[in-house]
Amino acid sequence: MNTKNKTESTKETTAPLTVLTKAIEKTADHLHLDINELRLWLDEQVAPLYTQLQLLRLADKYELDPLSDEVGIFEHDNHTQGAYITIDGWSKLINQHPQYAGMSLRESSESTANIPNWMECTIYRNDRILPIVVKEYLEEVRTQHPSWEKMPRRMLRHRVIQQCARLALGISAPEAKIESNAKVDIKQPTPNEIKLSRSDYLKEQLRVNSNQAKKSEPT
Repeated sequence: MNTKNKTESTKETTAPLTVLTKAIEKTADHLHLDINELRLWLDEQVAPLYTQLQLLRLADKYELDPLSDEVGIFEHDNHTQGAYITIDGWSKLINQHPQYAGMSLRESSESTANIPNWMECTIYRNDRILPIVVKEYLEEVRTQHPSWEKMPRRMLRHRVIQQCARLALGISAPEAKIESNAKVDIKQPTPNEIKLSRSDYLKEQLRVNSNQAKKSEPT
């Protein structure tokens, strides 16, 4: 190999590392992290360079701290890796949103192997009359990943919170999952509900939920 080819080969090898180095410096500066500690954390992840870059961009975009486990690297069912926002990161994004006004969770009375068939998350915003409601079904989102095998209820709860936050707060981020076409059931307001004030709507929702609970009780 001549000198010219050696130089080109060196550039091809170091270019990705240069991009990653710049991303590390930018993220450390933006989040006020120790750059050496951030480098050490990334070295421990044993992930492809692009996955590390993806994680840094995610952390920088939403101001999430990798060292506090607010973003991480997830191994999908097909053994590929990707960056994602952890439940701690989602909690931070939800609670720091200026229009966030509360959240409620509801689960199915019917279950499979003592696991609710579905869970529903409702997020309220100060600048909206109607809340955002999302329902996730166990059979459509459960995977063979060890986390789902060990703690399926927690994973289903985390899943529905994440999906509701995406819609309610406009957060776009990769998901720690491999399955696709998961069903998201968004309740559309009826004409009568649109006429209600926020307070009246919430009262009506409580009344409906109470009636549904009574109907499901054994006689």
